[in-house]
This record gives sequence, structure tokens and C-alpha cells, in this order.
Amino acid sequence: MNVGDWTTNRADLDPENIFVVCDDGREITNLEFNRRVNRLANALPSLGVTRGERVAALFPNNAEFLELLFATGKIGAIMVPLNFRLAPAELAFILDDSGTKALFYSYDFAFQAGELKELAKGVNTYVKVGEGNEGDTDYGELVSGSPDTEPVVEPEVTLDDPHFIMYTSGTTGRPKGAVLTHGNTQWNGVNAVLTYNLSAEDTNLVAAPLFHIGALSAAATPTIYTGGKLVLTRYFVPDQVLEAIEKYRVTTMFGIPVMFLLMSMSERFDATDFSSIRIMISGGAPCPVPLIEKYLEHDVVFSQGYGLTETAPAVSALPTEDALSKRGSAGKRLFHVQIAIFDDEDKELPAGETGEIVVRGPNIFKEYWNMPEETAAALRNGWFHTGDMGRIDEEGYLWILDRKKDMIISGGENIYPAEVEDVIMGHPKVADVGVVGMRDQKWGEAPLALVVLMPGEEMGEEELMTWTRGKLAGYKTPKQVVFVDELPRTPTGKILKKELRAKYVEGGDRSIVERDGLGG
Repeated sequence: MNVGDWTTNRADLDPENIFVVCDDGREITNLEFNRRVNRLANALPSLGVTRGERVAALFPNNAEFLELLFATGKIGAIMVPLNFRLAPAELAFILDDSGTKALFYSYDFAFQAGELKELAKGVNTYVKVGEGNEGDTDYGELVSGSPDTEPVVEPEVTLDDPHFIMYTSGTTGRPKGAVLTHGNTQWNGVNAVLTYNLSAEDTNLVAAPLFHIGALSAAATPTIYTGGKLVLTRYFVPDQVLEAIEKYRVTTMFGIPVMFLLMSMSERFDATDFSSIRIMISGGAPCPVPLIEKYLEHDVVFSQGYGLTETAPAVSALPTEDALSKRGSAGKRLFHVQIAIFDDEDKELPAGETGEIVVRGPNIFKEYWNMPEETAAALRNGWFHTGDMGRIDEEGYLWILDRKKDMIISGGENIYPAEVEDVIMGHPKVADVGVVGMRDQKWGEAPLALVVLMPGEEMGEEELMTWTRGKLAGYKTPKQVVFVDELPRTPTGKILKKELRAKYVEGGDRSIVERDGLGG
């Protein structure tokens, strides 16, 4: 048994059901999709891609991405999804680090593929979907002469085998390749079905990029596992997403908070018919409470979940019945997952106390690719140490506070930037905010708020300070405010705090902050 068998089973059980709808108009049934996967699986060995070999995908959200995912699964090869927003040099690092031999790319990224021929010396085969670079193998020609029968692989590929390597965003250093097994994906699918009551009646809109663990494993693969329909949007465009929700009667969608924020700012938002939506799932970063409440005003049940690349990804989810009473919480642990809160000595803390979130279960990744020391540091005593700070309340609900490294210590008091950010996001003029620690002669550190205003709005520092007073303890109130045009983010929506610190804190002083726009 392996994840590649999923498409075989769907073709046997529900051959005529629609598997995927692409925004180029293609609708592919379960039967046809499995045939396409088999043709590719049988063709891959001709490129030198066999069991254990790595093959990379530089794709937008398209059917070919999923074909490669399941074709590699069937033959035991290992897929490496690539973040198409990275520069060629960054992509080359991932290709070299993973030892990838073959790169599949779409016409959108022909330029990057051409650059990689000079930078990624280990890649010896390039396969293009659509127009691409001269001399590269054409995807259609590759699979056209290949049989659509099930590939024969000995020994059998099992749930313990690696399926794909997903590189982390690298917010704390060079990217690490998290090795996810077939079993990780399988158990994540089981958890998702139990948590969100997924069924063959669901239509899932995949608008976040599939190279992101949330889009791939919190949205696409659980829907495939249950026999539901996928609707792929090639890229995230807020108006197109809102249109697709209505057109295809979408029932579920995963997104990161910034995606939902941009959708809510669209002129189409208030007029959109959301009546088909059962649940919106938010992950990738803490979701501001005001944004959750804005969707609830439109009768959209907005569930915040918590997960990581290394946990395949789901760890916890907020039950729909608690969307209001526990808004802001990351919910309860999933059925086949255990979570705990540890102190700095790896001792479990009681309910209500803050510490590092640790996780264990069959969804935990196998290892960091070629990084044994980092693997050993993260996987200790049977638990995966997330590096995130949080607490579990008396009722078992998880509350995410922040990254351990982002915590601000002011006069001996711990300040979690996410808590301050939530309060600031509640101001109607604020579109986005990031809070970092700045040096303070008296207290050691103090909060610095970088604020993006809504279009057309104006606000001074004192107005924002007044808003936070009474909502936050005095030591949590930002010491300074800088109004900026935008915040740097990873492709998964996390604010790049290290870039904010580098620009506004490290090597600087108050005069540098003032020159960047203190107070508006």
C-alpha cells in the first residue's frame, strides 16, 4: 500500500467522477487521471528516475503537478516540489542539496529552467510542459508512447517509504528538506477526514500554491483521499478565487491569513455568494481575530488550524461549533496526534502555562534530508520540537503565541508579538502589522510595530498607541510605530521578522527608525 494506489482505487471505485477541474477548462475524471499517472510512472525510468531518485517540479497549480506526485509515489521515486517564487540561485541550492536528477517545469518558468542549467550541475534532464527551452524533453511526447497500465515495482513501495521532500521556507537560515513518507500523507488524510467530515460530496478550491504543505496536504490530498473534487487555480488572484467559489459551489478551501485578508479587501467580497462553503481552513501563520470575525459576518465558518511542514502538516483544528467562543485558538489536537507543552528542560508543563509546543504521531516527518544533527535536535525523546510557543488551556484548546526565537523579553516579562499584532489588527484602519523587539536601555527590549494602513487611510503614532492602551498591559504596548507600505513575507505567509529586525533594529538606533517614517 502506498499513496500512489489512491488514484488506482479511485479509478476502480468511481471512474466517471471528476477528479480535478483546471482553470484552463480541463475536467479530468478519476479513470483518465489514473491513466495519465500510469503513463508518466512507466515513462520515468527512461529518464533515470527510479526508486529513491529525486525528481523536482517547478509548476504552478496544474494537473501535471499532481500527476508527478502520484507517479513518483507508484514507483517509489521522491518528488521535490519547488517554490517558483525563489530566485534561480535559491532553486539551484535545493536541487543540489536534494541530489535531483530531473526537473519538470511549465512554460511559465522556462527562463528559470534555462538559468538552472548553468547553476544546478546535478540535473541532467529537463522536461517541459508547454512551450519551453529548445532541446528539453516534451512532457506530452514523453508520456504519449508509454502504457497506461499499472507499473510493476519490486519490492512493493510501502507507507514507510519517502514520498516527497518539502523544503522549509528558511526563515531561520538555509532551507531544510523535510522528508515526508507515504504514511505521513496517509495519516494526515485520515485526520482530515475525521476532523472536517470530508466526503466525496466536497469540492475543494486549491488557490494556495501546491509547493506549500498547506495547499498540498491540508487541501489537495485529503480531498483526493475521500473522492471529492479539486478545483485548481493556477495562481492566487483574489477576484478569481471569489468567482470560482460561486461558479463551482466550493465547499472547502485552505488558505493562509494574508490570502483571506486580500480576498476580504476585494470589491467582490461583500457580493460573493458563500452559501456553498462548509468551512474555510486557515493555517501557515496565526490568523488575526478581526479577520475571523469579518468572515463570520458573512456566515463563513472560519477554522484556524495549526500545522507545520514537518507534521505533514495538520496538528490541531478549531471545531466549527467553537468558532465564536474560542476564536483565536488553534483548536484541539487531531485524533491521531498528541501535543504537549514543554519547558526549556523538556519537562511537560501543566494546562495554562506557556512553553514550547511538541508533537508526536504517525504524521511526523522522517528526517531532514542529509542533516542528521538537525534531525536529532528536532526529534528528541519521541517528540518533534516545533520551536513554536503556546499553551493548552484547561479544556484542551491550543493557543499559539509565537516562534520561540521571536519572543520579546522586556524587563523580565515575556511578550509574544502575535498577541500585540492581534490587538493592532483590530483597528479598522490597519491592513497588516508585524511586531519585533527593539533595544531599550531601561528594559532591555521593547515592542516595535511595523504597520500597513488600509488604502486611503491616515493615522499617526499616537492614535495607534491610544488604541492599544487598555487592551494590552503597559509593557506590551509598542514603544514605537513605523508605518510602511508592505511587510516582507515568506511564500507561506509568515512575516519575515529577521528582515524587519535587520532593517529597523540591528545596527540601528532611534534616528534610523525615525528616518524610515516614525509616526506616519
